[in-house]
Amino acid sequence: MSRTSRRPWRSPRASHLSRRARAVVALASLAGSSTVASAQAVGRLEGIVTDSLRSASPLAGAQVSATRLGSARETTFVAVTDARGRFAFQQLDAGEYAVGFANPLLDSLEFGGPARRVVVPGAGVARAELAVPSGRTLRSLACPGTQLARGTGALLGSVTDADTDAPLAGAQVAAVWTELTFDKGIVQAMTLEHSGGAITDSLGQYRLCGVPTDSWLLVQVQHADRIGSAFQLSIADASGVHVRHLSFSREGARERTALDSAVRDTTRVLPPLAGTATVAGIVRGSGGRPVANAQVRIVGAEPITRTDANGWFSLTGLPSGTHEIEVRELGFPVQRQPVDLRRGRTVRQEIQLDGAQTLEGMRTVAERTPYERFETNRRLSLTGLFLTEEQIEKRHAQNTSELFSSMSAFRIVGDGPDARIVNKRGECRPNVVVDYAQFQEINSIPPSLIAGIEAYPTTNGAPAEFTNLCGVIRIWVKR
Repeated sequence: MSRTSRRPWRSPRASHLSRRARAVVALASLAGSSTVASAQAVGRLEGIVTDSLRSASPLAGAQVSATRLGSARETTFVAVTDARGRFAFQQLDAGEYAVGFANPLLDSLEFGGPARRVVVPGAGVARAELAVPSGRTLRSLACPGTQLARGTGALLGSVTDADTDAPLAGAQVAAVWTELTFDKGIVQAMTLEHSGGAITDSLGQYRLCGVPTDSWLLVQVQHADRIGSAFQLSIADASGVHVRHLSFSREGARERTALDSAVRDTTRVLPPLAGTATVAGIVRGSGGRPVANAQVRIVGAEPITRTDANGWFSLTGLPSGTHEIEVRELGFPVQRQPVDLRRGRTVRQEIQLDGAQTLEGMRTVAERTPYERFETNRRLSLTGLFLTEEQIEKRHAQNTSELFSSMSAFRIVGDGPDARIVNKRGECRPNVVVDYAQFQEINSIPPSLIAGIEAYPTTNGAPAEFTNLCGVIRIWVKR
């Protein structure tokens, strides 16, 4: 279960101090008793910044600040690290300096990093080694006074009114994830709902401690009698902390009676959300190349478009608030990420598709049978649902979607060739994979060509390269 700390924390949006001003205030306490050398003498300060979250690898592009201490006029100098994480201040007056660096995650936590006091000698060289704090330190900053269990971290941020940009107090931020429980030697997938995870304070800030890391979370904002769209995010275990600012609009949300949690089963199709927001941007693949003809949509809204030859897209008539944008393209896993939409405004979004799949590169040589992978999964899987070729033929289905009528974890929406499959845990569509390639629609392959189907309602046991919080359906075609 998650633990929630109600201790207040300051959001960057709520702070009235600039980053530089905050740094000066934080560093001023280090002044103490400083030894200042002659103002006429100058020296050099150099060093390196490493990232403790990535095996102490060099941190390129970090802004390093050196603030002179103990002088009548406090001055801050800034340098940027190179590709090897190195920085240098060529000429500094001899004396004592507080040296630190800026980092997006640290800045969002209102923590400027551990400043070091360094004495720069006249006509000499001083060195300083700086590092991003460990995940343990970041966890303690995000959840002070809370001992987090191994494999858990913190999700925090703020919630604003998408139509006024004002802080939204009293909103509930719910996070849901799935895990395996063991009962008398039988493995069973169970969905845990943390609906009381965090309530925003008067400044719209929230903090949820004890959520799992390196797992997909389904996050949703609930306020009064309305519920926002659910979207996926993951907290890297290395840092253990994820900062996500959210927005909520009554016009872009549903009534609580229609969907009162991120995982509530629903037996009817929800009407599409609409509004006056617009999102436009570009979809890129490996190497930064534009991806043409990719399908783009906002989950829960009606408009669907495809990217042009240069990878550009535009969607209009969208609801405001935090929603999830989805991109599908053959050869790539489905990409979903949250996007903050605003009424009457255009939001720019760049989407990166990773892990392109090619049939040639993944073809198996000298298989005992063409469907050996399917048979192996059917024999070993504890959470998957399977249909063999014989079972498929006995059902005499006209469309592939009809084959899922007996799978309690999924339901069929619509009729005929336009029908689609959704996960009963919410109004979301599982990934559809044909052999090793991502497909758009479940009925794109007729039942007569299918040798086997394996379906995974949750991420547990699903093919890692196609994993999706809404599940995975894998279709194996006849050879």
